[in-house]
Amino acid sequence: MRGLFIQNSIEYRLNVQGDTFEQGQSVVCELKIINRAGSPVILSAPTLRLALGDHKAVKAKSAEAFESAPAAEIERGYELAPGAELSQCHTFVLDANAAISDKSRGLYLIYGDSADAAQLGQLPLSVSPHKHLRAVFDTLATVFSFIPKGESSKNGWTSAKLKPPESREMSFVDELNLSTRFIADEALEVNFVFTVKKLDGSQTIVSVKKAKTEVNQIWEKNEYLFGGDFVRQEYVEAKIQEALAQVSSGL
Repeated sequence: MRGLFIQNSIEYRLNVQGDTFEQGQSVVCELKIINRAGSPVILSAPTLRLALGDHKAVKAKSAEAFESAPAAEIERGYELAPGAELSQCHTFVLDANAAISDKSRGLYLIYGDSADAAQLGQLPLSVSPHKHLRAVFDTLATVFSFIPKGESSKNGWTSAKLKPPESREMSFVDELNLSTRFIADEALEVNFVFTVKKLDGSQTIVSVKKAKTEVNQIWEKNEYLFGGDFVRQEYVEAKIQEALAQVSSGL
């Protein structure tokens, strides 16, 4: 993946190893700065940063578009002769709970020579859920026949919205919002929020109202993983079944 940004006759070429990434993976970058002007240039504030961006605000070049994250160390005050090139390599390690790419927000590499992030070059990263979280989402779809309706992330949680299968057991469930995050010692916190239909007989006419049923679980590393990094599928299925039992109609 590559980005090109030209600012005041200075060319910034950003090369990234890979096109897509998962939470927890490394993003290996090389930033080349080339002076295309006919005279020496002082690089006052060269930067390469990882930042969380709001897509609409980024498009509007708003000063509030980015929430900054780690930055590479690049020498400041460096004088670049005409035609000369400065190369900087850096590896960003994505947090296991890093924001994934969704419709509203995502991670960007921003680069150039300005203190104003909106004036920098921007290369969006395509980030998907960690493979262990993906295993949970996929199990709901493939084993329990839930229909994926979208994924998002917020405040360190990675979430999936799912529609329940058309079965008697799930007949009172309208929707499942599943939120996951890694906590201490690689334990996994899994939060099920079911939107369910409940009968309201408090008035003369019985009506159906929607309510929330929440199930929160903590999966310890040695319970949901084996061999160091492989998901224990039977454990995942058992924990999901345990949560579904709380909203099953029993029919």
